[in-house]
Amino acid sequence: MVTLWLDYQQDRPFHWAGPVLLALALAALALTVAYYLELNERAAGWEARLERAELRHGLRPSAGNSAGQEPAGLALEVGRANEVVRQLTLPWEQLFLAVESAGSKQVALLALEPDMEKKLVKINGEARDLVVLLNYITSLEKQEVFGPVYLQSHQVQQDAERSVRFSLLAEWRGTP
Repeated sequence: MVTLWLDYQQDRPFHWAGPVLLALALAALALTVAYYLELNERAAGWEARLERAELRHGLRPSAGNSAGQEPAGLALEVGRANEVVRQLTLPWEQLFLAVESAGSKQVALLALEPDMEKKLVKINGEARDLVVLLNYITSLEKQEVFGPVYLQSHQVQQDAERSVRFSLLAEWRGTP
C-alpha cells in the first residue's frame, strides 16, 4: 500500500492584494461616515430654520396652544384607566361563588353577563325542567350577593329531555 501525503499549505509568496483592498474599503467606510454626519448636520439646520419660519408666520401652533388640546386626550385616557381599575376591584369572587353555590347538577350555566353601571347580572342557562328552574331562582335570591331575581325569558326545548333554556336578570348587590 502506498502512503498518501496531503499538504494543504503551500509555500506561496504573500499576496498584497487582500490587505490593500481591506485598507481601501476601510477608507471608503470612513469617508462615507463623515459624509453622513455632514448631511445629518445640514438636515438638522434646515429643520430648525423651517421651524423658526413656521413659528414666525404662524403656520404652526406654539407649545402653549398644543398643551390646551392635550388635557382632553389625557382625560379620556384617565377615564379608561379608571374604568379598568373599577372592573378589577369589583367583588368577582363573591359573584362567582354565589352563582356556583346556588346551582345544581340539573342546571347548566351558558353565560354570565354583569352590567356594573345598572348593577345587574344576566344569567343564561339550561335547566332540566321548569321546577328545577324555579328552585334555582329561589336559591339565587337567598344569596347575599343578589337582590330580586327575575325570569326574563324561558323556552322549553323540543328534545327528548324537554329541558328549559332560560335567561335571568338579578340585582347585583356586590357592586360599589
